[in-house]
Amino acid sequence: MKKKLLALANPVGLLIFLIYTITNRFITELPDSISIPIFIVSIILILIGITYSGYCLGKRKNPYDFK
Repeated sequence: MKKKLLALANPVGLLIFLIYTITNRFITELPDSISIPIFIVSIILILIGITYSGYCLGKRKNPYDFK
């Protein structure tokens, strides 16, 4: 279960960031009290996903191999 969560952290972070950016630019301007926590959470998830992918690359594993 932990491997799935770590492997999916990067795509989820990117999806949250994409939804935040589209909403903020095209639909409505989000207030800072909402946009800053969303931005921080998405960046943290992206960094966790990048770190896990780098760890798997060093071990010569595929991070998305859920066997």
